Amino acid sequence: MTSASPSGCISHNPDLPNEILLLIIQKCPRSTLKDVRLASKSLEQMATPYLWRKVVLVPNDQCILGFVKALKRSKVVRYVTKLTYDARFGNFFHNIKNIPPDPSAPASEDKGHGERSLERAAQGRFQPYEDMAIEVAMLAKALRILPNLRELRVREHEDGSGATSHRGSFNLLKVPFFYSKMCNMVKIDPQFVNFSHMTGTSGRSYTKGILTAAFSAGTRLHEFKTKNVDGRAMFGVVPMKAPAAYQQIAIFRAVTDNLRSLELSFRNDTLITTANHVEAVQSLLKSAKKLKHLRLRLTDYSVTRCQYSDDDMSDLVALLETPTASWTSQPLVPRLETLAIDACICHDEDLIHLLKIHASTLKRLELANITLLGNEDRRECWVKLIKHLKTDLKLASITFSGWFSNGGRQQWFVAKDSVDPGRLKARVEKYVVDKRIRQCPLELMAIKPNQGDVEKPENGEEYEGDMTWTMIYSSPFTDNMDWQLAEPSFGLPSVDNTSGPFSASGEVSPAGDAGIEPWSDDEHIFDMEDGELMHVDEFVLGQSKKKQPKKHKGKSVWPAPPPPPSGYDWDAWLAT
Repeated sequence: MTSASPSGCISHNPDLPNEILLLIIQKCPRSTLKDVRLASKSLEQMATPYLWRKVVLVPNDQCILGFVKALKRSKVVRYVTKLTYDARFGNFFHNIKNIPPDPSAPASEDKGHGERSLERAAQGRFQPYEDMAIEVAMLAKALRILPNLRELRVREHEDGSGATSHRGSFNLLKVPFFYSKMCNMVKIDPQFVNFSHMTGTSGRSYTKGILTAAFSAGTRLHEFKTKNVDGRAMFGVVPMKAPAAYQQIAIFRAVTDNLRSLELSFRNDTLITTANHVEAVQSLLKSAKKLKHLRLRLTDYSVTRCQYSDDDMSDLVALLETPTASWTSQPLVPRLETLAIDACICHDEDLIHLLKIHASTLKRLELANITLLGNEDRRECWVKLIKHLKTDLKLASITFSGWFSNGGRQQWFVAKDSVDPGRLKARVEKYVVDKRIRQCPLELMAIKPNQGDVEKPENGEEYEGDMTWTMIYSSPFTDNMDWQLAEPSFGLPSVDNTSGPFSASGEVSPAGDAGIEPWSDDEHIFDMEDGELMHVDEFVLGQSKKKQPKKHKGKSVWPAPPPPPSGYDWDAWLAT
């Protein structure tokens, strides 16, 4: 659209209200925003805050110091509200040397420049078991130039067993642009690099480093998410009795005391009970007095945890115990509204008590991948626990997903998708929140009084549920079968959708506030154009600005995620 100016010239600015333009800008991918801000001064003023809202750093001094040098005198830092610290690819510099360069790439005049730049960057990475003082100092310097930073996300070491094809790993893993630039420096096409084989080794807690830096910088966070934390590296492997251990916990508590949303995800079997790790988590939760949304992943969530050994202890006991070894009667988080518990081994009474002490404020609940402890003589009953959720809580929504087991014949796998109201998953979730429904849809699978487990039917016809809530009676350790749980994908919108409190955009039903957003692998390039700003990697690598490599949207990973319900704003979380 164009309009005529008083002088007779044609103006190419769209003749639309600013509110409409802002809505359009919010839907634009990042590559489009870079062009939009060059169209006019008014569009530049509207697009710049969205262009610089989220940034990504990696644990490398070349990246962090280059970011500080590029932006410390720029006005765009006031727009940055979200920061991701991506520490997944710890073996990048070791493995990239074994990949031959692309023979079709144009040769440069200085053939050794790329190798020298790669070597300098390799020397600047923060490695496991090193002292983190340098990392903390650099991160604190970067955080100090971000006055409006409110959301912090950390991606720790991830297991690279789920390897993908060379062509697909770059897009699917959402590799930070820093590594893509390094590949281009040595004439390697990042699209053909298998980044799933470049995950680093554990032994260092990058979460610990950036939380300490946030404390040093005085950053007041409202949202913090950390994934795959090694509890041993974060809290230590001996009981926390030394003054230094208490001082470190005090730093963590100071950073979390202003949080509204928290996600803690620990690596498999790294929370050591004898080292008071769960007690440390309890201390962090107690300090977060303003916390409203909490997601916890405490233990192994693989299918092997459908069974357990006699030595397994409840993951929730240490969260509930007081110094006198009794259960606390006070809520750990006084304002908790949304709770998600994923990958947990516990007794049914522990889980019920944790929920009951928060019953006055808790409105949305998500349970996934949970095993109830018991013994062969008397298994704990999931049907009984679901009935307690109905009678003891006043929930506006509940979501079940993943596997649920009692170590015996109650082994269920629940789909993650929103399903038709007639499906078993939707019926169970509606039963919990709707007080008018008296009959539990899972009553046939309940453990009867004076029975140790669900009895086998006399006629041999087992109740199998449906594809949204599947009953599994075969043992992965004794029966000859392929024990690989698949996630059915339906995409059937539920008319009465009481599940899904954690949406991709933070939106929920009108009954309450936004919940915890799932992980989004946003990637951002620090670039500045027309002499106003420069690309961060130009400071790091001393390169003149060239045409930037094409970036592609990430594609879905198997198993396919559920289709977004109407109203979800995915584009706001995807960087292209």
